[in-house]
Amino acid sequence: MTQTITPELIKSILAALDKGLRVELLKDKDGNVKAQVISRKLLK
Repeated sequence: MTQTITPELIKSILAALDKGLRVELLKDKDGNVKAQVISRKLLK
């Protein structure tokens, strides 16, 4: 199995988490892991 999470991606994920952001990890068909930031806003 190849490594799909690069050190750069880990650093980016940790930076986002340190800012209090939510991070979602997704795996594509090729096995590559992608991270995206999720935001939520309370609707009134």
